[in-house]
Amino acid sequence: SSGINAEWSLRSGKFWRSMSPNALGKEDKENIRRILLGCYAEGNKEVFGQLIEVVAKISRYDFPKNWSDFIPTLVQVVESDPEEENKLRALTLIYKVIKTLSTKRLSGDKKAFRETTGAIFAPIGSLWEKYLRLFNSRPVLLHLQTSLVTLKLLRSMLTYGFEDISSAHPQACLEALLKFASSQLDHRLTMTDPAVKDVYDKYLLVVVKTFINIQEKFPDGFGQYIVVALEFAYKIGFQFAELLETRLVARALHLTSGIMLCETYDVFKLNNRGKDVSSISIKLTEERNSFFTEQRLQEMCVKCISKYLKLSELELQNWQELPEEFAYEETRHVSLFNIKAASEHFLLNLTATFQDTVCPYIISLIKECAKHDRANLETVLMIDSIYSVTVICSYDLFDYIDIDIWFLSLIEELKAETPFCAILRRRIIEVIGRWVTIKLSQDHHPAVYEVCLQHMNKDQDLVVRLTSASAIQAAVSDFAFYPPAFSPYLEPTMQLLYALLREAEECESRVKILEVLNAVIDGCGKDIVQFVDPLIQWLPSLWEVAGEHTMLQTQLLHTAKKLTRCLGPQSVKLYPFTDPVLHYAITQDPELVLLEDGIALWLMLLENAPCGTQHFAQMFTALNTLVQMGSDSLKTTLLIIECTILLDPRTIIPLYGESVVGACVTLYQDVVGEGKVLIDNIVLTIMKTCPRETWPNLTPIFLAILTDINQFSDYSKVLTMNLNVLCYLILIDMSYFNNLITSISGSSPIFKNLFEIWMSKTEHFYRIEQHKLSLIALLTFVTNQPDLVRLYFKDLIGVIERAVEKSTDIDEDSGVRYDCILRKHASKDDDLLTGETEDYKRRKILEETDLVSKVDVLTFVRAKFLVIQQIIGKEMWDKLLKDVDKDVTQKLTGYLS
Repeated sequence: SSGINAEWSLRSGKFWRSMSPNALGKEDKENIRRILLGCYAEGNKEVFGQLIEVVAKISRYDFPKNWSDFIPTLVQVVESDPEEENKLRALTLIYKVIKTLSTKRLSGDKKAFRETTGAIFAPIGSLWEKYLRLFNSRPVLLHLQTSLVTLKLLRSMLTYGFEDISSAHPQACLEALLKFASSQLDHRLTMTDPAVKDVYDKYLLVVVKTFINIQEKFPDGFGQYIVVALEFAYKIGFQFAELLETRLVARALHLTSGIMLCETYDVFKLNNRGKDVSSISIKLTEERNSFFTEQRLQEMCVKCISKYLKLSELELQNWQELPEEFAYEETRHVSLFNIKAASEHFLLNLTATFQDTVCPYIISLIKECAKHDRANLETVLMIDSIYSVTVICSYDLFDYIDIDIWFLSLIEELKAETPFCAILRRRIIEVIGRWVTIKLSQDHHPAVYEVCLQHMNKDQDLVVRLTSASAIQAAVSDFAFYPPAFSPYLEPTMQLLYALLREAEECESRVKILEVLNAVIDGCGKDIVQFVDPLIQWLPSLWEVAGEHTMLQTQLLHTAKKLTRCLGPQSVKLYPFTDPVLHYAITQDPELVLLEDGIALWLMLLENAPCGTQHFAQMFTALNTLVQMGSDSLKTTLLIIECTILLDPRTIIPLYGESVVGACVTLYQDVVGEGKVLIDNIVLTIMKTCPRETWPNLTPIFLAILTDINQFSDYSKVLTMNLNVLCYLILIDMSYFNNLITSISGSSPIFKNLFEIWMSKTEHFYRIEQHKLSLIALLTFVTNQPDLVRLYFKDLIGVIERAVEKSTDIDEDSGVRYDCILRKHASKDDDLLTGETEDYKRRKILEETDLVSKVDVLTFVRAKFLVIQQIIGKEMWDKLLKDVDKDVTQKLTGYLS
């Protein structure tokens, strides 16, 4: 146990980093490194495997600075040790260390790795050739294994150890690899020993991966070898594929795709992207195209269709025994090591690169399908593969397929009853679902809906039903989707999807069906409301079934969010489901996987809630924790606080007002930009919705806002919102504002600074309401500050003139100037609120009953001017007015007359 703990501690670097607590001393580290240097002699495979990991971890920290003799010593062991197994283990150690060092990305580490590569590349290359010759002369498995490890070493160094591969050593290595590739593949076909064949397949896989890496990183340097590499990949992928491992074939297809897609070997792509075309690129393009002859392109298509895309016996068996799992596996993204995924990727690239040759050939294959008998399984599987190409390469086949004509024949083909009709029905519906979003005319869309609904009935194969549901999803998600055309099919669609959801047993299937339902909800909007009650009743049961399946839980949260948006105030129907689910997602989910989606659902529920509930008030206690977490959902969290206060201020503020303000004060110092704007909105909501005597202690947040203003924030929106808060404070409680200013300065400098910033930044206001608010608050403020009036009279009059101009307009009929906000509220149209959220309506009501909305700005300015004249005297007023620009005074007089 102590040995295992020590090993794990070394592997994690827990005590090796010099800055770690209880770090090992230099002498201890030296002793450990000396012991590990001889670990190549360890014969136990399990122990040696653990030691390799420890060595790699330590080398990441210490090599080459503190362990410079490690690799030279092991290279010497490889060259001189008489035991072949020791040599193999020493090479394995070097490979693990080199692989680890190659992942370091700092410029200094990259330079050190290149220096290490330069020092050992030549001897490692010689070892590779030596052991390959030994194996070819006498096929001993140990020699092949040793050669394989050296090849892996060379691959890592070729890929990451050179800035370019034009120097002698990498070029010699590549040429040797290509020579091996062109001559040794036939040797593999004659092998009989299973162990040797297995290692040799791994060997070939490393060769292919080396070519892939070099081609991707050094396309120019690899250009001279593309024909040999293509021939090698062609042999693996199309001539001897049946005799080789599928992952090797998949990688060969990947190599071919990489060469096809590389713009260095494609003059057409270079021209399209406006890049210079060199003579080398022209030559490489010709060489590449000379390889892909018409005959070879057709052979590749046939091979992919008849072999790789064709449903296998195992897949057909899974279809019968595990239909839901089969449907999920067919649609999910898989690694390119999977032969079917690799062939789809290859065929897509082949069609895009050689469209003029490949697309007509595919069309000819489709036409041939009409002549074949559908009663034969092999024929049906072949037709299925051909049809699948129209799904994979749909965009490249756009100009070659008249989908409107073919669609009619596909509809007829769906009606045929044959022993294997389910296979073709699934594929045909998949084709229709693909092309309905690409080219199918709107006139045929109702027929698409009918076909999909027919094949979602219970009497159809389950895989066909799931595919039909996916086709419906594609149709309603299309940008050209027309809801009125779908309206007659909406009710049966929802009923069939509910039935499918109840029958599905796998969580992945339920996730997929919920995605379809979400798409229908998004596409049809409010029309869906009358059909969602069965889904709402089924949601709690689905949540219970989900258990630990987070994908299904997340999808259920998404569905609840979309239903809430659709239902609006009727979303109270969802509360029996959303209340416990929200509580779990926000406060009980141990992995926090559901937190972000839970917060988004919470906000949506609040925005559509017609009134406050006890559960919303109880959930409010979790917000302090969310604010302190400072997660990516902080913006949504602050919006939730604001929405909850606006929804039910009489309950929330007495219970949680102090804690909310405390959290905002703490957060205000740490956030910038939009975060401060959101906090200001929370403060404004409290000030507008609660009577002055019920406010929590807002002094700390007011002080933070004042400090922020005096520090002259560069972000104008923050400054604007800060000034809005202070303007409301002036209008609500002027004496409190004066005391607040006095408490932070006790003298005039900060007072004057605040006033100067306020007047200079009114130009940043972008809404009429802000101009009017600032004007009313400014005049209210200066009527008690005669010294400021005298000192800043000229600037003050200029600010007032601009604000009056922004917040008023002239009636076209009468020519009389009027207050824009008062006119807007007087002529409000309730129809404009149709379709808006309840939160939006609450904000509109708050805006209409706001202090600013009750005052006529022109009457107010006239009254305050009279007050100021009385305070400073008529003579002083006239004297100061002479210093003001005449255009400003004339405009202002015209506005107020």
